[in-house]
Amino acid sequence: MDKRTVIAYILIIAVIFLMPVYYNLFVPSSESPVNVSDTVSVAPDTAGTPETQSEEPATPAPAAPSELQAAEQPAPASSIPAGELDTLVIETSQYWITLSNQGGGTIQSIRLKHYFGPNGEEYAELIPPDQRHVLTVSTTGFEAQTINYVNKVFTLENLRPTRSLDTLHVEEPTPLRYVYETPEGGILTKTLTFYPDQYQFGLTISLNHFQDVIANRRYQVTWNSGIAITEENVRDDLTYSKAYSLLANDLVDVDASKAKPGSPATESFEGDTRWVAVRNKYFTSIITPVSREAAGMQLVGTQIDRQAFQFKQYDASLVMPYQENDAQRDSFFVYVGPLDYNILTSYNRDFPRMMNFGWKIIRPISKGVLWAFTALHKFIPNYGLVLILFGVVVKILVFPLTKKSYVSMKEMQILQPKVQELRDKYKNDSQKMNEEMMKLYKEHGVNPMGGCLPMLLQMPLLYALFIVFRSTIELRGANFFWWIKDLSQPDTVFTLPFSLPLYGANVNILPLIMAVTMIVQQRMTSTGSSQQQKMMMWIMPIFFLLIFNNFPSGLNLYYALFNLMTIIQQKWFIDIPSGTPATK
Repeated sequence: MDKRTVIAYILIIAVIFLMPVYYNLFVPSSESPVNVSDTVSVAPDTAGTPETQSEEPATPAPAAPSELQAAEQPAPASSIPAGELDTLVIETSQYWITLSNQGGGTIQSIRLKHYFGPNGEEYAELIPPDQRHVLTVSTTGFEAQTINYVNKVFTLENLRPTRSLDTLHVEEPTPLRYVYETPEGGILTKTLTFYPDQYQFGLTISLNHFQDVIANRRYQVTWNSGIAITEENVRDDLTYSKAYSLLANDLVDVDASKAKPGSPATESFEGDTRWVAVRNKYFTSIITPVSREAAGMQLVGTQIDRQAFQFKQYDASLVMPYQENDAQRDSFFVYVGPLDYNILTSYNRDFPRMMNFGWKIIRPISKGVLWAFTALHKFIPNYGLVLILFGVVVKILVFPLTKKSYVSMKEMQILQPKVQELRDKYKNDSQKMNEEMMKLYKEHGVNPMGGCLPMLLQMPLLYALFIVFRSTIELRGANFFWWIKDLSQPDTVFTLPFSLPLYGANVNILPLIMAVTMIVQQRMTSTGSSQQQKMMMWIMPIFFLLIFNNFPSGLNLYYALFNLMTIIQQKWFIDIPSGTPATK
């Protein structure tokens, strides 16, 4: 392996590993309007029990924003007496949500039906275990104190009296209205509207007679927990954990890992705000104002020591303007679900901006890779086979660059004896040495950069593939065959009783195959027997083995296959010179 090949490898490593790699992804909008119904369908006594998860989630059509404005209903007899704490489980085709009347429909649990949890649970829980009341409203009083209504017990008004309120099965658009009266006579109403087959739900906040309650003409709507750990690899999940806000056309983010001890990482803004969001590797929650723009936002990220990990917790708040009217009503919609690029794109609100597809020049390539990848899956139901076919297609597309690179490197190797003669002859005259080398290259028609340049041209594609295949939710839980049960996890066959530095304790097959194919590749292209070449032949594969060992098996499957096809190309399809290059 010559110096230029080594430099090319180092550049590839730098691009892949020294850039921040956090990723992303999002289903079609409904064409028929959703009408909010007065009636609710109440389940029998038993609470909802997770059913066996399907292999792929349904892709419901999101309702248009105007459809999410829940109509205020006449209040039938209250089925939960004022002042009593109570919870209610909402069940749709997508999730179970547990609501509490403390704080007015605050969320205690969100269990997604079609995604499993980190310890083999049949559902993914999105609310952290130490956060029991999420989605709160707060104001600032005239004595500058913060009034957080999470501590107030609301009355659930518009639910018919029934024998049991354990579980509410949503079979049509269903509004639930929670009401609280302040000591000053203000009435705060939170109406949550759920839909039978969608991840988002509507939120309407009504403030009546709040002139003597709100001092600064602002109130806040807050998602105060972040997203729970949903992956077995806790560190990997935390890497992607962040809070975001879209301000006009600028995306702002907060990473709790940058917080200092005793001082959280924060971002705040006064001005038109389109939405706030929190996410982990595969899931997100987004609050979007519908009836009017938010007047600002605040993002807070805090590190929490727990079980030898620095966990991250986020508060993402929309700051809403209060017009000092006798009655003000603001509508929002809240999306809580997978980071699926197709779903999030369909809302036309730039939600995919929180998904990192790499540098600006890389993003179109990353999105193209994702589009092609999901398009192939429409015809091939197994994502492992899709990865294989995708690898074949990519290898065919980059074949001209690969051929040019290897032919050029081989020609340079053939010229090395003559190059060394010139170095020895003109070792005291570098200018003359360079002139003679360029004359030698021109005489034999060899470009000294011919081996590196084609490899560098492939780097944007390699980096885009790294981003997409490492974090795409489509691979989460996707079975391939035999020991590869989940393409988003390492293909571990057994675990060592101890942990090795960098490598870890898990023994995975695909990274070993990738390392072996790298060694074979280098043996095929190497002609020298110097100690430096022999060392590089082992150092690079070992380095990649250590780094890639804990990466998703889908990513390792692709790169191992890519290396294998490169070997086949070199052996049967690339005519590499075996003698001195012909003079041109």
